[in-house]
Amino acid sequence: PVSGIHGAGLAELLEALMPHLEMEEEELVRVHARVAIIGRPNVGKSSLLNRLCGQERAIVSDVAGTTRDSIDSTVEWEGKRYALVDTAGVRRKSRVAQNEEKLMVNRAIKAIRRAQVVLLLVDALEGVTDQDMQLGELVRDAGAACVVVVNKWDLVDDERSDKLYRQSREYLAANLPTVAWASTLFISAKTGFNANRVYGAIDGVLQEHERRVPTALLNEVLQEAVQWQKPPSDRTGKQGKIFYCTQVGRRPPAIAIFVNDPTLFAQAYKRYLEGRFRDALGFKGTPLRLIFRGKAVRTKGSGVPWAD
Repeated sequence: PVSGIHGAGLAELLEALMPHLEMEEEELVRVHARVAIIGRPNVGKSSLLNRLCGQERAIVSDVAGTTRDSIDSTVEWEGKRYALVDTAGVRRKSRVAQNEEKLMVNRAIKAIRRAQVVLLLVDALEGVTDQDMQLGELVRDAGAACVVVVNKWDLVDDERSDKLYRQSREYLAANLPTVAWASTLFISAKTGFNANRVYGAIDGVLQEHERRVPTALLNEVLQEAVQWQKPPSDRTGKQGKIFYCTQVGRRPPAIAIFVNDPTLFAQAYKRYLEGRFRDALGFKGTPLRLIFRGKAVRTKGSGVPWAD
């Protein structure tokens, strides 16, 4: 017996729970990837979860908002274990009025932040909406790898056309700019079309997410980029200078670029450098962080022997 108000019996309850919590933590360590399935209501998240699990783990209904909480499932595929989380559909803030719905949305957002890989589902018939763009921003800010999964592809005419695939990828990149780097996959959770390729897509972006590139190779790419387009200068004529770069992090990859003055480098030039790194090295499906750091300049009389 316990009392939540007075705290009676809580210590005994925690002692009883601890063995199960420790076992759950051990299970988490063995998981190959933590994957969050996100999207607007009724886009097919639960159907995809059931398809990936090979059984009914979530309720599927045409009524939007059927999934009221995040549903965790552990699935083994080709010797690897995946933790799949079917999140509740995230609506526009103006439509999130009830306390229960707010809690549902917050849990979905927490699942995104905990995930290594996010499957962002888009309705093939409705296309990209403002809410999809907002979800893309959440994925980018969380630093997770991402696969944009266009669901209900079975309802599209001429769904196997190469031209349609190419045009659809261009459409997604243009209308989901915050995750334009994401991998894309066209599926039907209902019929199973291309569903067997989801795990491969997860592994592909996860590999890029955890990738480390040698410093020498990074600087070769950087040097070539600077040769093609010199760093900008300010109104006084002060020219931006880039000295070198090195990778300082993974999950997502982060590259520190040492310069004379970080304030000289506008977003346009940062996007240019990111594009050059991606063109040369890939990083498909993962965010890429560029960190501009000022390099200390040694001057005479500073007390440093090699500066005098």
